[in-house]
Amino acid sequence: MSRKWAVLAVLVSGLWAGAVQARNLVDTAKDAGSFKQLLQALEVAGLNEVLMAEGPYTIFAPTDEAFLKLPKAAVTDLMQPHNRDKLNKLLRHHMLGGLVLSRDYAGKRLEAIPLAGDAILLDARTQPKIAGAKIVRSDLIADNGVIHVIDTVLIPSFDDIKE
Repeated sequence: MSRKWAVLAVLVSGLWAGAVQARNLVDTAKDAGSFKQLLQALEVAGLNEVLMAEGPYTIFAPTDEAFLKLPKAAVTDLMQPHNRDKLNKLLRHHMLGGLVLSRDYAGKRLEAIPLAGDAILLDARTQPKIAGAKIVRSDLIADNGVIHVIDTVLIPSFDDIKE
């Protein structure tokens, strides 16, 4: 009889431990393995805490390959402390408040308002795209939101950023 209770205790503790391990958007991006540059930029911009908070958030996450399409000097410059506001805006241009799953935009053409404020076009009437970037993978679900993988870094207007 005691062996049954021991097995049950192990099973229950394993289920409880699994339930406690929340996977926020930052953890989910780390697990995906193709967002090292994005994760570094989020840390530099001070946005990690936001994406670990309650949410929900929707992120259109550029891959490491997407960052390679940008001039290396521009990326290096954005990562400097004096450009933190620009980097923050660039990253918030990829983020929506609320949960937007692929089923919410499938077959539609919508205007989305990212946290950075500049409207962007989400067109999923054929190949899903956001602001011209292809959505190459959808619905990486986290406890506090969702990640959609894109092939290009979205560039906002920086007119309102003071140098």
